[in-house]
Amino acid sequence: MARHITTKQLLNLVDRAERGRLSTEEAVRLRSGIVQLKTDRASLQSRLRVQSRRTNEATTELKALHGLITRSQERGVAQVPVWAVAALLSDEPNREAA
Repeated sequence: MARHITTKQLLNLVDRAERGRLSTEEAVRLRSGIVQLKTDRASLQSRLRVQSRRTNEATTELKALHGLITRSQERGVAQVPVWAVAALLSDEPNREAA
């Protein structure tokens, strides 16, 4: 029995179940496949939450950096010091100072 049960295999088992009883091995495979789908879905949802959080953090940092550059340009500054960018991106309290 394959470790990863495919959708095609699950659909085949459902078709067989509609025509009659499944063998014990087939029923176990069907149950395992359903559990696997639930686990895969939970894992995917977790990965999507992490990716969404990272995207939000990156967006926030880019907005802050854009604001720093815009304010610097408005003041006639030609270059932004690296320490100011580092302070801006390192933690929240330093963002106001930068």
